[in-house]
Amino acid sequence: MKVALSLTLSRNCCFSSQTKSPIVFIVVGLVMASSSRRKSSAKGVASPSFFKVVVDEALEDGMLEIEGYVARNYEDFLGCSVVLTDPKGSMWPMELKRSNGSVWLKKGWLEFANFYSLKQGCFIFFTHKGFDSGFQVRIFNKRWLEIDYPFKSSHQEDCKFRRGGDEAFTRAKRFKSNHPCLAVRMQPSYLLRGLKLNATFVNENICATGATRKIKLQIPNGKTWSAKCSVYLCMNKDYAKICSGWTKFAAENKLQVGDACALELIKECPKLTFLVHIFRAN
Repeated sequence: MKVALSLTLSRNCCFSSQTKSPIVFIVVGLVMASSSRRKSSAKGVASPSFFKVVVDEALEDGMLEIEGYVARNYEDFLGCSVVLTDPKGSMWPMELKRSNGSVWLKKGWLEFANFYSLKQGCFIFFTHKGFDSGFQVRIFNKRWLEIDYPFKSSHQEDCKFRRGGDEAFTRAKRFKSNHPCLAVRMQPSYLLRGLKLNATFVNENICATGATRKIKLQIPNGKTWSAKCSVYLCMNKDYAKICSGWTKFAAENKLQVGDACALELIKECPKLTFLVHIFRAN
């Protein structure tokens, strides 16, 4: 059998907040070719591991993608669901979605991301545990420091929080208006970097892809904030956001993760205005 070996070595050093000692990750890429095709597998490795960098889309879309080449290598450990366990023993069951060879962590991912305050640039190190579909996870921030893991609240408190968020979003969706209206549930990234909107809605009512338009944000008591709304193209997909001005609006109105807003677009004003109706999760 002829074997072609391609070796790529990268060394990244991270520090644990618990031990203050460096953790060195060595990533090795191995390519084998032979006259008989063989499927690579992580099954023969004692503790197979991989890591994922968190990107904005994973937080905004509520799904973390495990790319096809990783998913294929770990297919023996990925069923219909997985359980992630942090170093303090908190367990997070998640349902999986499969499409075009990739696997997404879907139901349960957003709660996990919110709980650990994940942001773009953080990364998660996955190590397969001793049972099917179980992974130990370690989380590192953008400065490559391992986070301090909070204790997970009781299941009853988690359910109460989720119910509150679901009820707030339901009330926002039921809001009736003669004007174009959009319901949005607050995510961590929305409070820090801008509010993601439905791009089709923005294209039809505010501005075209590639454009930015000045708008006003107003609450029912009449107070207003200046902001900007833009639509941009990324990976052949349109994305829309209220960027400049939104974080100030969110902070001054004490918006929190789980709250929901009904955005009522008033076109008759001198400047295009979103009348924002806030529905609290608590």
